[in-house]
Amino acid sequence: MKNITEIKNIFNIEETIDLANTLDAGQSFMWQDISKREKIIFEGYFEDIKLHLEQKLNYICVTVFSDNYDGNFSSRLQKYLGKPLNKIQGFEVLLKDKIISPVIKKYPGLRILRQDPWEATIGFITSSCSNLPRIKKHMTQLRNVTGGIFPKPEDILYLGEDDLRKLGFGFRSPYIINAAEIILNENLSFDHLEKVPYEIALNDLLNIHGVGRKIADCILAYSLDKKDSFPVDRHVLSGLIKWYGLPKKTNPVFASNFARKKFGYLSSYAQQYIFHRQRLASRALLWGGKHRSFAIDNDIS
Repeated sequence: MKNITEIKNIFNIEETIDLANTLDAGQSFMWQDISKREKIIFEGYFEDIKLHLEQKLNYICVTVFSDNYDGNFSSRLQKYLGKPLNKIQGFEVLLKDKIISPVIKKYPGLRILRQDPWEATIGFITSSCSNLPRIKKHMTQLRNVTGGIFPKPEDILYLGEDDLRKLGFGFRSPYIINAAEIILNENLSFDHLEKVPYEIALNDLLNIHGVGRKIADCILAYSLDKKDSFPVDRHVLSGLIKWYGLPKKTNPVFASNFARKKFGYLSSYAQQYIFHRQRLASRALLWGGKHRSFAIDNDIS
């Protein structure tokens, strides 16, 4: 039997994709930054196959640690990594927004991922009251339990709440169990959620214990292609208050509804750029140094 470390199939995706700001900024919890010196490399899984994605100037070099994939694997991975700007209908509307336009120009390779909805659901439930390194750690532990294969709903139920707690999921453990039960009882279908309007899909996701508006919006935006979804976290809320004139005591649900009305079918893209701008500005002001070069100039002057 071949050792997985000896199996390396390499191909390129001929597109400009900003790996660091797409894979490592809270959309997904499945990728680890293993960059070396001047090389930007991320390790993770797609369709339960281990990959290395290396940033090149005008393309992504993909190393696949398996020979068990079909000829359409590359196109499916490309779809997972999201659409480039020039393939998003009506995107020029965002270029006219004075807050979003500078982010697009500085980070043209930023994408919205199209993740597996089951993995995304568990990931965002796990994200509640946590931070990015801890979420990634717990999701990696969960995958390791089943030998590198992300556990299906039935695997989650077999694992049970006690073992989830031992893996560090804490108070989120019963929520993950509940999500698995709802899927297995066919009270929720991701195929159905993808087809129905945003409002119906949102309400269906809110039936999962531990899934509130923000988590549901994240699942809809980053795995179910609901472009009219607008997740609101603290960074986005701060940005909307600072740049779009919302009152200081605005709650996240009101802010999300305001943004959805403003940006329409481009809401999820607008959210990513507002999130990105505010996040980088916060880091620049808190940490200084090299982080100042990542922020938009007007935010640190």
